[in-house]
Amino acid sequence: MMKNLDVKQKKKRISSVDVAREAGVSQSTVSRVFNNSKGVNVSPDTFKRIMAAAEKLNYRPSILARGLQQQATNIIGIVTHNFESPFQTESLNCFSRELQKIGYTTLLLNLSSDAHLDDVLPRALEYQVDGIVLTSVFLTSHLADDCRDYNTPVIQYNRYSENQNVDSVCLDNRMAGEDVARYLVETGHRRIAYISGSNASSTSRDRREGLTLGLEKNGLVLFDEFAGGFGYDTGMKASDKLLAGKEQIPDAVFCITDKVAAGFIDRAQSAYGIRIPDDISVVGFDDIEIASWPRYDLTTVAQPIEKMVKETIGILMDSIKYEKRKVSRKLIPGPLVKRSTVKDRR
Repeated sequence: MMKNLDVKQKKKRISSVDVAREAGVSQSTVSRVFNNSKGVNVSPDTFKRIMAAAEKLNYRPSILARGLQQQATNIIGIVTHNFESPFQTESLNCFSRELQKIGYTTLLLNLSSDAHLDDVLPRALEYQVDGIVLTSVFLTSHLADDCRDYNTPVIQYNRYSENQNVDSVCLDNRMAGEDVARYLVETGHRRIAYISGSNASSTSRDRREGLTLGLEKNGLVLFDEFAGGFGYDTGMKASDKLLAGKEQIPDAVFCITDKVAAGFIDRAQSAYGIRIPDDISVVGFDDIEIASWPRYDLTTVAQPIEKMVKETIGILMDSIKYEKRKVSRKLIPGPLVKRSTVKDRR
C-alpha cells in the first residue's frame, strides 16, 4: 500500500499585483509608490493602505525590475578569475564593501581557467548592469565595442589593454620593477634573475621592462629568468630551472608574486640547501599576508588595494553619470616593503 507523501510546493512569489488587489488600488499605483517616481501624488490614505498590504503579504519589490524601469539597476558586474590569489580575494572584498557604501550591488562572474571573457561578459550585459569591472582580465577590441553598443561603461582593474579605448587602473608595474632593480643593485647584487607569470600578462611584461631598465642604468643585464604562472608551483619549478646543475646561480631573484617567492624559497632551501638571503636574496610582489610571516619575512612590493579599488570605482561612477571625453589610465605607485630576504652584499 502506497503512503501519501507530503510534497512541498514552491511558495508563490508575491507581486505588486497581489499588493494592489489587497490594497484596492491599481498595480501602477503600487509601482509608483515603490519606485519613488517623481511628480506622482499619492494620498496619505492610499500610501498607508499600500504599505499595510505589502507588510501583510510580506512583499519585497524587485530591485532588478525597478532598475530596468528607471534605466539603472544599481548593479556593477565584476568579472574575475583565479580565486586562489589572495590579491584577487582581497580586491573583491574591497570592491563589494566600497560599492555597498554608495548603494550598489555586485554581480560576480567567475572566469574559469578554461573559459574566455567572450563566454561571461555577455551575461553581465544581459543583466543590464550599470557598469563592469574587469579584474586582471584582458579585454579584446570586439568585446569593448559590445559594451559601448550596450552603453555600458567598462574599466580594467590591475590590467590595461594597449590601443583600447577603455579606462583602467593599475599599479605602476614598470616603476615597481625599476625600484626593485635599483634596490638590489644598491645592496651589491649583480646576478639578478626574474620569475614571471604569463608572457601575455601586461603586469609580467611591465615588471620585466622596469627591472631590465633599472639594470641597464647600472650597466647590468638580466642574469636569468623563468616564465610560468602566478602561484606557488611556479616558484618551485623556477627553483629547479635556476639552480639545478648550474655552475653559477643568481645572487638575487625577483618574483612576480609573493606566492611564487614562497615556492622558490621553500624549494631552494629543501632541495638545494640554499640559504636565504645569504646565498640568494628574494623579492616578491603584492605584500599578501604570508609575506610578513616569520617563515618568510619577505621583502616585497606592496599593492595598495584599497586605493586602487577606490580609484577604479571613482572613474567608473564618472563614466556612469557623465558623458566622458577622455579615456583615463591611472597608474598607482607601489611602495617597496623591506624585510629580511634581501642581504646587503656591499
